[in-house]
Parts: sequence; structure tokens; C-alpha cells
Amino acid sequence: MASVKKTKIGLVTTSRSEFGLLSMLIKTLANHTMFNFELYVTGNHLCVEQGLTINEIIENNIAITATVEIMHRGDSGFAKAKTSANAMSKFCDLFIDKRPDLLIIMGDRYELLGIASAAALMSVPIAHFSGGEITQGVIDDTIRHAITKMSQLHFVSNIEHYDRVLQLGEMQETIFTVGEPGLDNIFNQPFMSIAEFQSSISFTLDKPFCILTFHPVPLDQGLKPEKQIKQVLIALQSLVKSHSIIITAPNSDEGADEILPLLTKFAEQYKDSVVFFKSLGFKRYLSALKLCDFVIGNSSSGLIEAPSFNKPAVNIGSRQQGRLRGANVIDTTIESSNIEKAIGKAQSSVFRHYIKGFENPYGSGNTVKQVVEVLENLTWPIECRKKFVDIG
Repeated sequence: MASVKKTKIGLVTTSRSEFGLLSMLIKTLANHTMFNFELYVTGNHLCVEQGLTINEIIENNIAITATVEIMHRGDSGFAKAKTSANAMSKFCDLFIDKRPDLLIIMGDRYELLGIASAAALMSVPIAHFSGGEITQGVIDDTIRHAITKMSQLHFVSNIEHYDRVLQLGEMQETIFTVGEPGLDNIFNQPFMSIAEFQSSISFTLDKPFCILTFHPVPLDQGLKPEKQIKQVLIALQSLVKSHSIIITAPNSDEGADEILPLLTKFAEQYKDSVVFFKSLGFKRYLSALKLCDFVIGNSSSGLIEAPSFNKPAVNIGSRQQGRLRGANVIDTTIESSNIEKAIGKAQSSVFRHYIKGFENPYGSGNTVKQVVEVLENLTWPIECRKKFVDIG
């Protein structure tokens, strides 16, 4: 009797953050009897400057089907465009050799624009996570909405994002409100104790600690990235007396080269209280979130993961402007005095008590189960041609 051919599902991971968010889905699909799962590792995972985070994938005993080098050195618009072009070219070759029945991608990284374009032109169906989100502070919106239009399936985190994807002309039956996949990690895995965490980072945390992650925004409030981070660090100078600070590296967007030296210099200057990491890895990062006093910066983690731990998030500047917020988020401008006020609010017992009763607007940790059920019940092969649905 001939064996039944399994449906091939490919998943692209380009960065430490998105791998962490998708890790439980990756493991579930890799062990699913209905699917032949392939993992394509590319982008910042292969960059030494970003911590060579492919090693984290290997350490988690996850099989890698292909590694694809696409990054053009630098953080300028030119470098991003070259990287996206490299991605389109090299993934064209990959899809000739390893054509999936469905390609899963997440988010709005510029590398994904080239990958999605290659898939669309070669009639490889796309399932896209995180469509319908808004981040007005950066170019991500443009890329995210473009990928939505190239995708056949849409996994969104809440009804607000569902409505936006619908507004972009996508068919109702192709949009699934499933929550944020990264939250499954929070509700379904053990965390490190403070002793285990300290040992893993080789740093003594004898004071409460906060986590700083600040990504570059080309121009925010008229300030270039170097001046942005200087305002943040001025505000943090008084905090080192009462807190330790764990700094994680910025992403590779334009301006990262301006921010990185100042962060490492700050960590060296206050080495008894501040420690810098290129990447904590998702397990250590989530453990840090659980153990920390609060988070600060402009990372989406403060909006998406931190609410599940009832942790205050001081959100600086416009990078997350337009994105759905929970009660834990304290927005502030990029001015040291205002950042200090926001830090004070984050530490107040009144605010901490206030946020305890609120749910995370991005879900409750059962996303992977919902996604797999959708995939199990699809009619294969997936039709790439789509209708545009007018509103009204």
C-alpha cells in the first residue's frame, strides 16, 4: 500500500525575537504526523553581531532544513534594500529545491518582504502571523501590510487586527483570531529561579532589576538614535543606585551602530549594576521578565509579553505608536526627566496593584493549538489566487 504524502510546511525564522515567539509552534509542527515540517533559518540568526542566535535553535534540538545567508552589512536603507533583494533571490532558489505547500512567516522585518515576494511570484501560499498591527513610528507598517496582501492565510492576535486585515480586502474565511503565539511559552514552560538565572548570566543580582531593550528609530521627536539613547541613559544613571539593569542589544535597524557603543560603554561604566547581552535567548528572557521589577525601552515585548507577568513597561518614544496596549504600559516621550517620572510610576505600589486585575489583550496562551487545528482542517492544496473584498 502506497504511503500518503505528507503536506510540507516551511517556516522562516530571521531573528531571535520571532524565533522565541514561534518556538512552540515550531516544535509542535515538527512532531506532527500529518505534516512534513521544514525550518529555514536566515537573517540576523547568522550574524555574529547579533549573537549568532542560530546556536539557540541548535541547542533546543530543533532540526534546521536550510540556512540562507542574506544580510548586507550595515544598517542604512541601502543595506536593507540589498538584504531584501538577496532574500528574494536566494529564496527563489530555495523554493525550486524545497517547495513547501505552505510557507509560514511572522511579522514585518524587511528581510521578509523579499522572501514573501519570492513566494508570491512562485505561487507558494503564505500564512502570515501578526497582520493588522500598527506601529506608526517605523516603516514596519508598510512592510507588514504588503505581506498581508501577498498572503493566503492570516493568523492575527485580536479582533482589532482582524478588522484591519478585513479592511485590507482579505476574505473573512482566511482570517483567524488566535492570539499571540509567543504567549504559549509563558503558560507552558518552566522558568528559572533567581539563583538559576543569576548563574546563567554570571552576574549577581543583589538588587531589584529591570530590563532595557531599546531599538533604533531613524528619527523620533526630531532626535537621531544616538541622541535618543543618551536621553534614556541619563534617566537610568540615578536608577543604578537602587536597581541592577540587564541590557539586551538593539536589532539591526538603521541607527543600531549609533546605539550599541553607548550601551556597552554604559554597562562598563556601571559594571557593578549593569550587564549587557547580545541576546538572552527566549527561555532566559522570559525568566528575566518573570523575575524583574519592570521593563523599559521601546520593544514590543513590553506590550505583548510583559502584561502576562503583570510587569510595568515604560514605553519610550513613538516606535510602538498605534499598537494595542494593556494597562501595564506607561508611555513617555524621549526626555530624560519624563522617563524618570515614568520609572517612578512603574515602581509605585499603587500602579502595581492597579495592573494586577487586567488581562493581556494579546491572548492567554492557547494560540498554537488553535493554529494547528486550522492547518489540520484546511483543504490542500491552497489556492494562491485571491479575491479582493470591498467594504460594505
